[in-house]
Amino acid sequence: MRAGIVYNPVKADRKALAAQVESAQPIEWSEPVWFETDADDAGEAAVRKALDADIDLLLVAGGDGTVRVAADLVTATDVPLAIIPSGTGNLLARNLGIDVTSLKNAVRTAFDGEQREIDLGELEVESPDGKRTKHAFAVMVGFGLDAEMIDKTDEGLKKKVGWLAYVDAAGKVINSLATVRVQVRMDGGRTVRSTVNTMLIGNCGTVTNGIVVLPDAVVDDGMLDIALVRPKGVRGWLQVGGYIARNNLLVTKILRRTGKLGRQRTGAALGYGQAKETHARLSEPRAVQVDGDVVGEAVALRATIRTDALVVRVPKQRSHLGVPV
Repeated sequence: MRAGIVYNPVKADRKALAAQVESAQPIEWSEPVWFETDADDAGEAAVRKALDADIDLLLVAGGDGTVRVAADLVTATDVPLAIIPSGTGNLLARNLGIDVTSLKNAVRTAFDGEQREIDLGELEVESPDGKRTKHAFAVMVGFGLDAEMIDKTDEGLKKKVGWLAYVDAAGKVINSLATVRVQVRMDGGRTVRSTVNTMLIGNCGTVTNGIVVLPDAVVDDGMLDIALVRPKGVRGWLQVGGYIARNNLLVTKILRRTGKLGRQRTGAALGYGQAKETHARLSEPRAVQVDGDVVGEAVALRATIRTDALVVRVPKQRSHLGVPV
C-alpha cells in the first residue's frame, strides 16, 4: 500500500506534513510519493502524476481550488481522497467534519478514517460570447454577493487575517450589488422568473468560518440545493440575515442532525429549492464562482449532480452525520 501526496508549497509546509504522515501511516505501507502543485494549472498535473503512480490513497494539502481539481480527477479511479485542509476556506473539509485546525488530526483521518461516498456537482457556464465551459464542484457555485466578494478579496489581506478578508470584501460590494432578472428551471419543471442579486447552487451548505447558508444540503443525498437571494431594501437584508442567523444557532444544528427539524421555509427575501438539474438564464452577465474561485462571467448556467461519484476519508465519529458542526 502506498499514499500519494499532492501539496501546494505556498499553503502547506512539506516538512511538517511529512512528519505527521510518518507518524500516522501504517508501518507496513511503502514510502509515500510526493507531488508539488503548479500555480498555472491549479494542481491538475500533480494530481494526474499521483494517480498514474499506482497509489492506494490520495492526500491533497492545498486550498479549495486544488481539492476541487483532485475531486474531479479521482472520480475516474477507485482511489479514495483524503483532504488535508491548507487553505483559507477549506470548504469541503468543513462540510465533511474534518478538523481544519489540526494538521495532526487531519492526517490521522486520512489513514484511520472511514470511507464515505459523496456526490460531485458539475456546472456548465455559458459566457457572453457564447463559449461554454464545464467545471466540477464539490461544495457550491453561484453568482452575486459570493462571487463579487471573492473577486474583490485582497489576497495580501487574506494571507494576514484569513477569512476576515472576505468580510472586508463583502462590505465593499454589498451596497453596490445590482440585481438581475433570472429565469430558473429545476428538473424540467416550470420556469420561475425572479429578480435576484445572488443565486447559490450547492452540494454542501456550509461556507467560510462554518456558516450554514444552504441548511438542507447534504453531500450524499443526490440533490443540488438552490437559494435565490432577493431582498428589497434594508428590511429585506434584515430578513436574509435572520434566516442565516437562525440556521446557525446551535439548537437548530442539533435538531437538524437528529431529524427533528423540517425543511427550510422559503420567504420573500430568500427562496430555497432542490433539484438534480438546474438551469438559469440571466438578463445580464454576472461573475460566477466555483468552490471559491471566480471562473468568469455567465449569461446562463446549467448544474447537474453526479451521485456517489467520490470516495473520501472522514472522521469515524462524524461519518454518520448529514450536516457537520
